[in-house]
Amino acid sequence: MNLLATKQTENTEAILTVSHRAAETPDMVLENLPDSVIVTTTQFFITGFNKSAEIVLGLREHHCNTKTLSEIFEFKFKNSSRNKALHTLFSTGNWCGDIILLSAKGEEFNFYSTAVLINNSSVIITNKLITEKSNTSFLPAFKLTESLFCLFMENSQNGCWIYDENDYIIFANKAYTDSLNYGGDVTGKHLSDIYPEKLARKLIERNKSVLKSNCPVVTEHALTKDDGTIINFVSNAFLIKTPGNKRFIGGQAIDITGTKNAKEQIEKMHERFIYAVNATSEAIWDLDLKTNEIYRSDAFYKISGYTKEQVAGNLNWWFDKIHPEDKERVTKNFEKGLYDCKKNWEDEYRFKYADGTYTYIADKGLAIYENNKPIRLIGSIKDVSERKKLEAQLLNEQVKKQKLINQATIEAQEKERGMISAELHDNVNQLLMSARLHIGAAKNNDDQIDLLDKASNYVLQAVEEIRSLSKRLNTAIVKTVGLEQSILDICRNMKQFNDITVTTDLQQAVTEKLTQEQQLVIFRIIQEQSNNIIKYSRASAATISLSEIKNQCCLIISDNGIGFDKEKQKVNGIGFINIFNRIDAYNGKVEINTYPDNGCTLNITMPYVV
Repeated sequence: MNLLATKQTENTEAILTVSHRAAETPDMVLENLPDSVIVTTTQFFITGFNKSAEIVLGLREHHCNTKTLSEIFEFKFKNSSRNKALHTLFSTGNWCGDIILLSAKGEEFNFYSTAVLINNSSVIITNKLITEKSNTSFLPAFKLTESLFCLFMENSQNGCWIYDENDYIIFANKAYTDSLNYGGDVTGKHLSDIYPEKLARKLIERNKSVLKSNCPVVTEHALTKDDGTIINFVSNAFLIKTPGNKRFIGGQAIDITGTKNAKEQIEKMHERFIYAVNATSEAIWDLDLKTNEIYRSDAFYKISGYTKEQVAGNLNWWFDKIHPEDKERVTKNFEKGLYDCKKNWEDEYRFKYADGTYTYIADKGLAIYENNKPIRLIGSIKDVSERKKLEAQLLNEQVKKQKLINQATIEAQEKERGMISAELHDNVNQLLMSARLHIGAAKNNDDQIDLLDKASNYVLQAVEEIRSLSKRLNTAIVKTVGLEQSILDICRNMKQFNDITVTTDLQQAVTEKLTQEQQLVIFRIIQEQSNNIIKYSRASAATISLSEIKNQCCLIISDNGIGFDKEKQKVNGIGFINIFNRIDAYNGKVEINTYPDNGCTLNITMPYVV
């Protein structure tokens, strides 16, 4: 299945045409992209996908126009949510972020996903597997990780298995398990436990032949199902060697009931299986808990820098190389997992490489138990140092940003308190003192009535000053009188007290789409910028407009003042920091356009909250 070979419907064909034209990429390029590309409708019904999506995500032709993404995959957003992602996609036309895809086995795969809305009729979704190290030579999808091996085995229609030298099952895929009469997980079971006695003896003898001859062996056998039907299989068993002469028997079985070309099919599937095993670049290890011996693949020596002569074949050598601060935690988790009979174990810790440096690695293993006692662990490790560096860098940036926000908040509070103090001292205090002097003078004065009238006027002026101050500080003012009236009050004050003429263009439809919180943000920004204009711009005129552009709220505040040079004078004052922080909280953008002697324009866009 690919982007061109979709189920043909009237809507599907139109959507794919739009998608290809929007991407301006030939069909063959899309088909061979290493990233998984999926095309859906705006309701997220799948209409097409490329080869990588078929390999990595297991998409098939029957999914097109019948299934939505959420019906096929179980996924979750890493730093966002479904509602936020949908809102961003349909309001801006695109969305990007990290998602975690859960496999049928419960394994988590991290993808960096982007979604693009095309003409409001289709969505193109690109998923890039997040790897720990950049490598421009890596093959599409999971070809350089153990995941390709797992995907191949689980999606194979043929039964695939791995046995150890003692005829215990190390691995079996779903097709293998489904073909048996045995119910439940067969991992760790002996062949005699799951097959009839006669067939089990035949398979064990076959395995001995493989181990003795070191050559593949092709056999045919029949299995009777519970319903009485007989299924004939051709199986190909072959030897798998690991470092330290550890040996396993791998193989596949093809149902040849009614099939003539079984031998040719098994040879092809065997070839693909070998390619998948050799494709992994992670370091594979095999721990025998009975002897405490551990065997490692060649990939381990490549990533760690150790030679085979430097590495001891036991678990103690490994734990001695774990960072002292991580050693106790890793040891406890490892022992507890085996004590609790957990099938899967994984951890991340610092490991000492041959050059003496400690590097973060991700270590995971599959445990095999016998009578509730662990007998073997098979797993892999990979270097995750680059990912750890990026995580630390991101955390550091977030801490710095939070410190800046906290500092700006404190400074803004102090500035607000200073302003209130100045207003009370310079205006209200002086008016009340004048009223007090006039009242005192009226006690023994013939012009008592005139003096009391003047004192009364001073008191009224003080009341008006307090009322004006309270009005500026009150957070409920917008809710009480409305955003438009609150903005007009600011404009009237600028004209009355500072002789600045303000022209407004406020669209009522925009105000109605804003939440109460967003309206308060708009009001505070206008309030903050009007103070900047009064104090620094030397302007005689200003404009304030509130409109809608591209389905977003757009606020523009401009003046004809002296402006400033942004290159020489950084925009890092408390007022501008407050504006940036308020808009950032609602995923908006702030743009400041200003030049010396050419005024200043503040351009703000902010998406609506749905």
